[in-house]
Amino acid sequence: MGRVLQPLDFIEVCSVAEAVSAAQAPGSRLFAGGCELVLSMRRGAVRHERLVSIMRIPGLDVFTAHPKVGVTVGPQVLLARLANHIWIGKRWAALHEAIEQLHPPHIRNMGTVIGNVCAAVNYYDIPTSLYAHRAVLTLSNGSTTRKVAIEDFYDGPRGTAVRPGEMVVQLDLPPPAADAGSAFKKIYKARRRATDLHKINAAAYIALDAAKEKIIDVTLAIGCIGDHPVRIPFAEAALKDQLATEAAFNAAAELAAQAIAPMTDAAWVEEIRTEWIRILARDVLAQAASRALSRHDPAEDAHLAY
Repeated sequence: MGRVLQPLDFIEVCSVAEAVSAAQAPGSRLFAGGCELVLSMRRGAVRHERLVSIMRIPGLDVFTAHPKVGVTVGPQVLLARLANHIWIGKRWAALHEAIEQLHPPHIRNMGTVIGNVCAAVNYYDIPTSLYAHRAVLTLSNGSTTRKVAIEDFYDGPRGTAVRPGEMVVQLDLPPPAADAGSAFKKIYKARRRATDLHKINAAAYIALDAAKEKIIDVTLAIGCIGDHPVRIPFAEAALKDQLATEAAFNAAAELAAQAIAPMTDAAWVEEIRTEWIRILARDVLAQAASRALSRHDPAEDAHLAY
């Protein structure tokens, strides 16, 4: 049952330097959309005395997406903007699918991409898709910046690489290869008990050679299995330079299932969890490869808007 929020201060800042300075005051928290923040406060999981909105800072609403240059997203960009962009759906399908499957749907109109990442909630879907797309985050203290790969961004339960006096000011995705595809899927079921396993998600990216036969690049990420998503390097290495076949994907999925460490001592839970990982890994790899195979000549897309 949700709690009644206690009175708190709300301020709006107009620069990154002002934002990171205000956020260092005791009990303060930066926010943009605030979806997870409000839920956490109502559950009593966190308590803040002052909320610092970054939505009036100029330049943080940047959003560009094109397969020749990649994707750039600022911290004010709502999830709906990505969901409605034609290039996100065509060339960054894993991210698009993760956004489209958000529940409830109105989260897309309120939440931000970077806010979803920075919340560091282990059952969220979007971070898993960003692992597959090799996202890079830019952190700033108001005067200098540094870049952190998303694989190095999370640090333990609800922890991130953001240092005191910093905030994330940009998220970038590299351009996909000419013949590449990606996919995101999740398995979700209602819980009978609070300890029940209720969701696992997975995302994959596959690039094929010019003949569209061999896999030249691949990422496979599994989420909801620990503090943050993980890539499966053994499965990725096993697929590199192999033909994009069902047998190859089944073998890689088996490696993924074996690579994930158990979370509980309950044998029946781990058996179900292992099978879910195997199914999801196989399916996202096969779907990503199918999309890579069906890619048309990029010149055919030249008429689309930048």
